Amino acid sequence: MMDNLKNKNRKFGIKVGPIMSLLIGLSFFTFILFVAFMETGKNKKSSARQNFGSQSSGAEEDDLANYNKPDKNITAIVLETDKTNKTIRLYNINGKEEIVLNFTGASNFLDKYGQAISVDQVEAGLIADIGYQSIKNKIIEFKPSSKAWEYVGVNNMTINMTDKTIKIAKSNYVYDTPVVIDNDKFITMEELAIQDELTVRGIDKTIWSIVVTKGHGTVRLTDCDAFLGGSVSIGYESVQEITENMTVIVREGNYNLTAENGEFSGTKNITVYRNRETVVSLGDLGPKYGQVTFDIAPFGADLFIDGKLTSYANPVKLICGEHSIEVSLGGYATYRGSLKVDSAGKEVQIILPELHSNENVSVVENEENPDGNTGENSDENGNTDKSSDKDSDYIEYNNWDLEQEPGEGYPEEIYVPADEESMNPVVDEEHLIYIQNPKGASVYLNGEYKGISPGSFKKVLGRHVLTFIKQGYQTKSYTIDIYDDGLDTYISLPDLVPDK
Repeated sequence: MMDNLKNKNRKFGIKVGPIMSLLIGLSFFTFILFVAFMETGKNKKSSARQNFGSQSSGAEEDDLANYNKPDKNITAIVLETDKTNKTIRLYNINGKEEIVLNFTGASNFLDKYGQAISVDQVEAGLIADIGYQSIKNKIIEFKPSSKAWEYVGVNNMTINMTDKTIKIAKSNYVYDTPVVIDNDKFITMEELAIQDELTVRGIDKTIWSIVVTKGHGTVRLTDCDAFLGGSVSIGYESVQEITENMTVIVREGNYNLTAENGEFSGTKNITVYRNRETVVSLGDLGPKYGQVTFDIAPFGADLFIDGKLTSYANPVKLICGEHSIEVSLGGYATYRGSLKVDSAGKEVQIILPELHSNENVSVVENEENPDGNTGENSDENGNTDKSSDKDSDYIEYNNWDLEQEPGEGYPEEIYVPADEESMNPVVDEEHLIYIQNPKGASVYLNGEYKGISPGSFKKVLGRHVLTFIKQGYQTKSYTIDIYDDGLDTYISLPDLVPDK
């Protein structure tokens, strides 16, 4: 068959070799073009894809930039931070109005050094520059204002309410409507005290916020009888004179309180709390006291303790220690001595002898037992028997004309013992005793004050001791009998003798 094909090719003069080579070459060239075309198509698609991606990324970046960009900026005072609702209440200084802004995790909070801080570190009273988006009232950036100044630990601020000026050290400032905060509460300027320690913030010469970092409380002093007229100091506060139930304003904190009154002083530690009253008793700082019961005969004698006339009808409360005492009565010897008082109760019995007798003054001191008795002989009911110690002589003068003018007819002294009749007097309610002379003297009937002479009081029947006391004059006592005669009684006695 091959032979036949070859014969046919020869017959038509066709050469097969060159044609096959040409066909093979065309096929290869076509393949190369196809491959080249495919690669070109891929590159165009890739380039188009890259261009589209680049355009999309730029739009997103632009949107992100606009999302975190504020459209308003204010300078404001922080009033309150609400972490639960993620809001901050502010006072816009320029607009002079309150505004509430929101914050998110994307809000940028910075300190004065430009370092990131948390919302917990934002203090009320801080003056801040704030950028926010007005549509959502969302804070974008928050930082302390570069225009504001801050003074910490201010304790020498003077406020002039009339002129609305404030002096700090040697500098003067003004204020309009400042924010004043004390212990997370808003207060007025009038509620500030000079004892407060403050943080003050402002812009230029205007004060915009005041925060009380250490407030004040009050200290009320009680039981201060022993220190009246003395002085008290609390910490470094100025010394003040002590008065009854006085109150002192003091900065909060722990202090030593010292009270003194010349002869004695005491110190105790106290704590003063903000906006609270601290009650301090000075009773345990003063001197200790003892109680002395005086039993003095004859009845009506005067008792002077440390030079002061003292009533001894009831037990006398005295400061523990040494005291000078004097007991005197006209016609009797005068006793002068000293008495040592301690915290235990004590009874002192003093008996004055008559001047013309040869007896000495009798002084007996007895410590009181816890049950109130003095250790002396007592009856089965606990009553002390002192009758043997109280017997004394007296001149009985029953027919004395009380209405005669002063003159030689008067006895020098008339004395009467404290008998049952004088201890239980009968009062004539319908009549009076009129004291006419001596004038200007304090009148005592059986040791009970009745008034200044001339004067009157209800008629008391029986035998009594009438005593006249006047400054600058000798004290004078008389024993008188008042009878039930159905009449008023008039008493006029000699003038008192001036002290020598």
